[in-house]
Amino acid sequence: MIQLKDLSKSYDHPVLKSVSFSFPDQGIIALKGPSGSGKTTLLRILAGLEKPDGGSVSGLAGKKISVAFQEGRLLPFMTLLDNLLLVRDKAEEDREEAIKLLRFFRLEHAADQKPGTLSGGEKCRAALARSLYYGGDVFLWDEPTRELDADNRTLVREAMDRLKSKALFIVSTHDPDLETDGELTL
Repeated sequence: MIQLKDLSKSYDHPVLKSVSFSFPDQGIIALKGPSGSGKTTLLRILAGLEKPDGGSVSGLAGKKISVAFQEGRLLPFMTLLDNLLLVRDKAEEDREEAIKLLRFFRLEHAADQKPGTLSGGEKCRAALARSLYYGGDVFLWDEPTRELDADNRTLVREAMDRLKSKALFIVSTHDPDLETDGELTL
């Protein structure tokens, strides 16, 4: 179980103020709240990319964490398939798994394209595919449905549903239709 205890973080102003919460080991937990409420900051703290000003995070030791950033962060000089393969060994069976994920996210047609040729929704789905391909015990997804139509939002939910009995998804979202197992409102 991942536990936050009195977690605080400020920049020019307080973003997180004494946040305490216990995340289960599996399932889908939504981080909700208005823009600027600290959802992305909390994900960055959980990923180890930011240090809290106060409080503590426990329960992450030994867990493999996979992140899908809001911006996607695909490498522009590599093909979509190579962006996935980069995070693991390039064994043939790994390549097949990466292609299956691209097919699942309706991106197989773009496997040999560079990210600059993709739409915003395609880039978003590619970043999620890369996160799943990397694998993990904890998936930190920042606004995973923000640029997706209803059909593609369904794909995201289906991907999480397939793994939620084995992993924890902590998802920041403004999507009122995203069904989760619980939520933390910031």
